[in-house]
Amino acid sequence: MAERRRYPAGMYVSFAPPTPLTLTLVTPGLVIQGTLQTRLRRITDVFNEPGAEHLMLTDATFMEVGSRRVTVGPAVAQVQIDEILFGHTTGSTESGSTEHRTSKQPTKATLLLPPFIVEGQIHLGYEPDMMQALDGLNGRFIPVTGASYWAYGVAESPNHVDLLVVNRIKAHIAVAVGVEWRTEAPIERGGGSASSW
Repeated sequence: MAERRRYPAGMYVSFAPPTPLTLTLVTPGLVIQGTLQTRLRRITDVFNEPGAEHLMLTDATFMEVGSRRVTVGPAVAQVQIDEILFGHTTGSTESGSTEHRTSKQPTKATLLLPPFIVEGQIHLGYEPDMMQALDGLNGRFIPVTGASYWAYGVAESPNHVDLLVVNRIKAHIAVAVGVEWRTEAPIERGGGSASSW
């Protein structure tokens, strides 16, 4: 097993060689697909790495939102993280796991990231009320599991993925009135492993 170092934010980095992670990144005007070399195991850690301002991709293809007309590619590319609305792995992934570092409850939500809409489950802490739990969301990018995204206004049909990471600063998050809410975590039986996202 590779040696790991714990960073102040609780993030683990492996000293194993970098492995390729094929990503789809979506900005307001572009869909970008390419490969990132990373030592990080979790996709959320990739997007929330402290101090990171961009992602370096190989075999990157840049397409216009809606038309999917290729504007550049394949290329080696630097993509600015702050411009990304959301991203996900391309192809099969183990990232759909619903286990967490801390106990959280999946909550169906709609996230508005113009021109896109995302629907899926966000994962909130057990707080006295949902408003407090939503206010407690942190990290630059948050995971949304069982996700669908689309932008009908610009001819982007629905796409379904196990896991999206969404730029929290650019998202308006709405949870429908009447969604079941728990203030305490259920008692878990048996040990669980940390999630892969």
